[in-house]
Amino acid sequence: MRGILFTGITFGVFMTEAIIHYNMGMSKVDGKFRLRLPPPDELAKIAAVTGVFSLASGMMIRGIEQRLLK
Repeated sequence: MRGILFTGITFGVFMTEAIIHYNMGMSKVDGKFRLRLPPPDELAKIAAVTGVFSLASGMMIRGIEQRLLK
């Protein structure tokens, strides 16, 4: 259960960071920064990449935790 919690929190933080980075890139094109969601297909790609890295992060935390608690 703890791993799911870590993964979920990591996903939320990473996804927020990814949306901010998306908006930073868009501000270079538009000339002004504003918060907005990317189009659905781009949002799905961002969520997929973020999800993979969140799962990897959760698995690494679990593995390290198990090794340290032995």
